[in-house]
Amino acid sequence: MGTEGAASLPSLSEEKGTKDSRLETDKVSVMIGAGTRFILSTSGRSSSLQRYRALLQEILKFDIAYIPISSSAGPKAPIDPERFCMALRGMNCIGGAISRNIKTSVVPYLDAVSPDAKGIGVNTVIRKGDKLIGYNTDAIGFMKAIQRGVAEANVAVKRAIVYGYGGVTNVVVSVLKDKLGYEVYLTGRSFEKAKARASQLGVKSINIVGKAPDTSTLDGLSFDLLVNAAPVTDNELSKASGLLETLAMGVKVCFDHEMPGAKLKQYCAKNSIHHISGYDMYYPQMYKQWAYFLEGLVEEETIPELIKSAETVMKSSL
Repeated sequence: MGTEGAASLPSLSEEKGTKDSRLETDKVSVMIGAGTRFILSTSGRSSSLQRYRALLQEILKFDIAYIPISSSAGPKAPIDPERFCMALRGMNCIGGAISRNIKTSVVPYLDAVSPDAKGIGVNTVIRKGDKLIGYNTDAIGFMKAIQRGVAEANVAVKRAIVYGYGGVTNVVVSVLKDKLGYEVYLTGRSFEKAKARASQLGVKSINIVGKAPDTSTLDGLSFDLLVNAAPVTDNELSKASGLLETLAMGVKVCFDHEMPGAKLKQYCAKNSIHHISGYDMYYPQMYKQWAYFLEGLVEEETIPELIKSAETVMKSSL
C-alpha cells in the first residue's frame, strides 16, 4: 500500500509484534498482536480513537483495534476507495468506518449493499467471509433525529429546505423525500452548485442568496423545516451566504448537522425555532454502526451504555 493514493496505516510494521506491541495513532496507544482484528476508519479524530480504544480494549477486553487510515500522499489527500477495500480484504478486518468523501465511490468495490444504502452511499462496511457488505447508518440516525425533533416541536412539516450540497446531502434528501414524504428544496452558498446537486437528487432548488433577511416568503414559498448540511454554523451566520435569508422563510424547526453549531443554536433560541442538534443524529447512527461491528459479540441493546462507559473512561484519561 505504499503507492501514490494508497490507504496507509501508521507504523503498520508493528502489526507483526507480540500482543504487547503498541501502535501509536495520533498519540493514542492501541494494543495489537498477531491475532488482532481491525476496524479501519477514514476518520483520524483523536476523540474517536480514544473512545473506541477504551470500548474495545479496556471495557470489552477484545483483541480488536480501531485504527485510522490515510492516503500515502498525506492525511488530507483523498483516500483511494479501491485500496480501502483491498485493505479490508487483505488484513484481519471486521470492517471499516467511512466518514470522508468515498461513501459513494467505494460502492463499486463492494460485493453487496444493503437496500437502505442503495443510491445514497455507505458509511459502514462489514467483512463477512470473503465478502464486503456496505450499510448506511447515517440515514438511520438522521431519520430518528428528525422524527423526534418534529414530534417535540409539534409541527406538521410539509416542506423542507436543505442548506448545503456536500456528502451528507444524499442521505438528508433521501430521508426527507423518500422516507418522510416532505417536499424538498436545496439551496446553499453557491446557487449553481445547489442547482446541479438538486438535479442529481431529483428535488427542486431555489436561489436565496442576496434576498432581504426579513423576507417571510420567496416566490410564494415558506419552509417548515431547515436542514443545515454545511460546515458554517460555528461561525457568524452572516458569513454563510443565504442562510439567514433561508431561516427567515417561516422556518419552525431546524436541524444542524454541524456539531456543536453554537451560532445556529443561539439564533434558534432567540427566534423561537425548535433546534435539533447534530448529536441527535450522531449517537443513534454510531450505536447502529457498532451493532454491525460487534454483531455476535455483544447484545445490540447494550451498545449505548457501553459507548457511554467508553466516553467516561476517555474523559478520565484526559
